[in-house]
Amino acid sequence: MKTWRRMVSLLVLAFIVFAASPAMAAELDQEILHHVNIVRINAGVAPLALDRELVAASYVRAAEAEVNFAHRRPDGREVKSVFANASFAWFGENLAVSKKADAEAIVRAWMNSPTHRANLLNRHYTKMGVSCVKGNDGRYYWAQEMASE
Repeated sequence: MKTWRRMVSLLVLAFIVFAASPAMAAELDQEILHHVNIVRINAGVAPLALDRELVAASYVRAAEAEVNFAHRRPDGREVKSVFANASFAWFGENLAVSKKADAEAIVRAWMNSPTHRANLLNRHYTKMGVSCVKGNDGRYYWAQEMASE
């Protein structure tokens, strides 16, 4: 019975996700969320919700990625130090750099990388934040933070 309920819930969420066209999404974070949730639903994983705290952290991390493109902060601290007091049961980060701000291409690139794909499809994550910052070098730096309580 639980499996049936979960399937119905995922189908309802899939309908909601597909009904909201990416063309309607005014912001890149909404477009990324849209494409990530399509991938997750197609894989049988619950969709993610956009979280303001994670969006704020992703903006900091995207800006830092131009300085140090790594899963460490420019000063050497762990990524999670971007949060003042947050405590997550699960936490993950995806980074990317591109020549143009194309949300669908970024999600496709993450899906083509085994480690990024594993992060995107991690069933433990319930929420995410994502940001894209145009660097001084003209390239776009992306950071996606995913977590669960």
